[in-house]
Parts: sequence; structure tokens; C-alpha cells
Amino acid sequence: MRKVHRRYLREFLPASVAYAVLIIAYGFLARGLESVLWRCLRVVLPLVPVILMIRVMVRVIRDQDELERRIDLEAIAIASMVTGFGFFTFGMLLGASNWQAAKADAVAIWVLPYLFLSFGLAKIWVSRRYPTG
Repeated sequence: MRKVHRRYLREFLPASVAYAVLIIAYGFLARGLESVLWRCLRVVLPLVPVILMIRVMVRVIRDQDELERRIDLEAIAIASMVTGFGFFTFGMLLGASNWQAAKADAVAIWVLPYLFLSFGLAKIWVSRRYPTG
């Protein structure tokens, strides 16, 4: 494993764990908070590790070689289009009342995890088209 990828894992995994812990805490803290300030803090706190994960992803892409960057660029393009199209379609179906209306926050909270998942799958698919050393 190259140095850039070891650094990625060393920085990304703790941020991912922190995000998971804070999301679980978010669920437990949802009840009983009356103050708007505390509710806003509860919502914003899990975003800190997400910002760190995004920073780590940008750094690893910046520090990769040209082929790895090309693979990531194609995977990001595919993932963003699949994610955008999927949520756009879902919104259109909700607008047409084909499904029971979903709460906006219940839908919106899944956009970034879906984007990350689709990026991972797209990267696997795109990587198969390029020869590896």
C-alpha cells in the first residue's frame, strides 16, 4: 500500500468512527432537549467528522498519481450523477403522489452516505477498466 493510501486510512477511519459515535449519540440526545441552542449543537456536531472525511478525500485525490486521479474523477462523476438522478427521481415520484409523502429530513440525511457508497462502487467498477501495475 502506498504512503498516500496509508495516510488516507489513518485519517479517514478515526473520522468515520467519530461520525458513527456522534450519529448514535444524536439519536439518544434527540429526546428531551428543549433549548434551540442545544438542538442546533446536536445537529452540527456530527458534521465536524464529515468535514474531516471530505478533507481527507480531497487530500488523497490531490496526492495520487495521474491514473489514480483519473479513476477517482470518473468515479466521482458517475457517483454524483447516479446520486443526483436517484434523488431527483425519488422527488418526482413523491411529487406525483405515487408514494406516501416522506419527511424531507428523512430523505435529505441519506444523500451524502448514498453519494459515498455510490462513489465506492463506481470506483471499483471504473478501476476494472484500467490496468494496474
